[in-house]
Amino acid sequence: MKDWMIRALKTLVQAFFGVLIPELALLLRQEWPENWAAFRAVLAPILIAAVSAAISAVWNLLAEKLRGDG
Repeated sequence: MKDWMIRALKTLVQAFFGVLIPELALLLRQEWPENWAAFRAVLAPILIAAVSAAISAVWNLLAEKLRGDG
């Protein structure tokens, strides 16, 4: 597995669990969101974690290409 893939996967896991743990704590205190706005409030941080992983993947892929490793 390429270095940029490993780094992107690490970022995905870190960002996802960094968001998931507080979200689960919130959901355990109340029922599942009853309307679309509440669902978006739960879904938004998860999407942000995915975007941060994508940014990390692109950044590390470019860094690898510039170093000449890829």
